[in-house]
Amino acid sequence: MRQFLLFVFFPMLLPAQSDFLKDPDIVWAAEIEQDWEVDIPSLEQEYDEGINTIKLLRTSQNEARWVTPFLPSLVFQAAFAKKFPVFLDAKCQVKADIYKLTHYIDTLVIFDPDTYEEKWKIYLAEINPSTDIKAWRLRQILAYHKKSATWSTTVEAIAPLVDESCPNHDSLCRRPLFWFKPEDKRPKLGSKDIVWAKETKNKQPQTLVLTDVKHPVKVTEGFQNPLVHLLQVMKTNSKTPFFSASLDRPLTHKERTSMLIKIDTVLTVDPETFEEKVAVVQNDINPYAIRQLRLVQTWYWDERLGRLSICLDKIAPLKDVTDEMGYFRYSVVLFYRRAKQ
Repeated sequence: MRQFLLFVFFPMLLPAQSDFLKDPDIVWAAEIEQDWEVDIPSLEQEYDEGINTIKLLRTSQNEARWVTPFLPSLVFQAAFAKKFPVFLDAKCQVKADIYKLTHYIDTLVIFDPDTYEEKWKIYLAEINPSTDIKAWRLRQILAYHKKSATWSTTVEAIAPLVDESCPNHDSLCRRPLFWFKPEDKRPKLGSKDIVWAKETKNKQPQTLVLTDVKHPVKVTEGFQNPLVHLLQVMKTNSKTPFFSASLDRPLTHKERTSMLIKIDTVLTVDPETFEEKVAVVQNDINPYAIRQLRLVQTWYWDERLGRLSICLDKIAPLKDVTDEMGYFRYSVVLFYRRAKQ
């Protein structure tokens, strides 16, 4: 059984209040938390999980660890080199000792072949980032800007997750090992210092971003659902670009209209003549029927600085597709809107 040298961790704190929320152009903001698996060995599974490897660069510094050129090894190496501080809490206020957090007391049962006795051996073990780090817990604030009708994010903290026994002892729970603060300023991908980069789309179950946020950290009156404003801009402002699901081109006016307005035919009966008539009706898309958002972000690791950057690229509302009986089948991207830079 593992007994960590420092085992007191702080509970989830109140939603973070970043300085950027003081921007009056931000009319809606919510804190989101996601659990990400970003290092997936299988390329086919990587695609299905919403991960796309953009860059893996072998250097003299990481060559010894190239058998597992994954983010945990890069982060741990930089943390032990004290290139950034680590914290106990998601607010990144209580500093921690990386050594104490990654070393623990463990026990091993040894069988003596001469006496046939079982003996318990206590020893000091340490976390192996390549095998023990299962995922990453990312906390960030998603904000909507009224003037530009765009989205932005600010990254609050991230933590490597380890598995441990749940209180009921019949399953495993994932626990943050420590927290640190990434950057949200976009580095140059072509820089030789960027040795690891991945694009993420929140397809994994633990990364979903719902539009029905119960406790947003900022709401301006009339913007309880920012999609109402976004769809109105798409409908009335032809100069604001919205992109197709493939992102190969901006949508035409006709394509935008067809997405926002659905033409249906309904059968009506005249109550006096009992004559049946077919009527054409126009229904606008209901923004409250859009339940999820697709976030596309790029993660970068700067080897020289020992720094992780997570930047929002674009965002899309997801439309539910149902069968003839009205049962949910899957979700598709309605359109993409590039993020505020």
